[in-house]
Amino acid sequence: MRYKKKNSWLPSIIIALLIISLPPAFMYIKSLSDSDNVEEVRKKMKKHLYEKYGEEFVVDRIGTQTADGDTDYVARIYPKSIVGTIKEGDPYYYAKAGADKEPFGGVGAVGDGYEIVQLNIEAEKYLMQKAKQIFGNRIKLKTDVKYEKRKEGNDYFSWQLVTGFKELLNKANTDPENHRIQLELYLYIFDRIDNEEEKEKRRNQIFDFVQYLKDEGLFEYLEMRIVIVDERVLADSYDDFKWEIEDTYKVRKYIEDEDVTVKLPPMELRKQMSRQLQKEASGMSEEELLKNMQKISKSELNYKEIGKWNGQYLSRIYSPGIIKERYTSTYNQNSDIVRYFENIDDVGLAPILNYVYE
Repeated sequence: MRYKKKNSWLPSIIIALLIISLPPAFMYIKSLSDSDNVEEVRKKMKKHLYEKYGEEFVVDRIGTQTADGDTDYVARIYPKSIVGTIKEGDPYYYAKAGADKEPFGGVGAVGDGYEIVQLNIEAEKYLMQKAKQIFGNRIKLKTDVKYEKRKEGNDYFSWQLVTGFKELLNKANTDPENHRIQLELYLYIFDRIDNEEEKEKRRNQIFDFVQYLKDEGLFEYLEMRIVIVDERVLADSYDDFKWEIEDTYKVRKYIEDEDVTVKLPPMELRKQMSRQLQKEASGMSEEELLKNMQKISKSELNYKEIGKWNGQYLSRIYSPGIIKERYTSTYNQNSDIVRYFENIDDVGLAPILNYVYE
């Protein structure tokens, strides 16, 4: 019997795009047992990753993925260097690799999506110095960067899996007709606002940071969320209260200024939590607070983990370009929502209504 060799010519970039972007409804993933060529898959993927990135990777959760009748090997990958650090176990630093499954289980061309992780790390490093200069040291960043290119003869941009943030930014700035960067940026500031003067100070800082992003050429396709977080989340015993406020019954509270009702933990628990964590945080040095802040993983920087109870204020920044690109119907129906952030009045800082501290 003759077998057709499946996709041996398939470029590794196509494999990588397939494994990271295909909707679950169109694929089936099956775990492999030790007898199903697992070690051969692992060996070939590790060799590919070392040659490409110059460091050793962990390759685990090896299985097969079937899509449109074709089957490929897939695996989770992450650098061995993050083992034993806060990054281990954080999906932000994990990616996937894929390889052709050839006749009789052979392992063909390998591709990977680690460029996504690497590009985000590069972008964070690029932005962090200026962010600290403006907002101070109690900040954490999380980025989602997409570099897109218009290929010759096309009238559309396509997502490219590449690294080298500085070089890509230079291309986007010098040839915006054919290169662009979409930047989704989350900035968490662990320092609560105590009065209107401090609130205005934060608004001015946000405005200054947006001007910096404009100067760098990163405003054109920008979506940014800046969250002011109560620093009491950095107290050592916060985790004890975290589970208690999640598990306890909730009380309805009507917020007149917003004309909305929210559900919060009972006031007695909120006051107890506020007093005890304030006492702890006040007794901690800046170094201790920063050390605890660094223990917060990237995957915790979201509404459910950090923002829901501890977030105090939120500022959303949408550039005109990103509104047109991602929220076309909204833009067409109400173009007045577009802000160019040419003055401080365009910077909003809204209260987060589930804020629990008293």
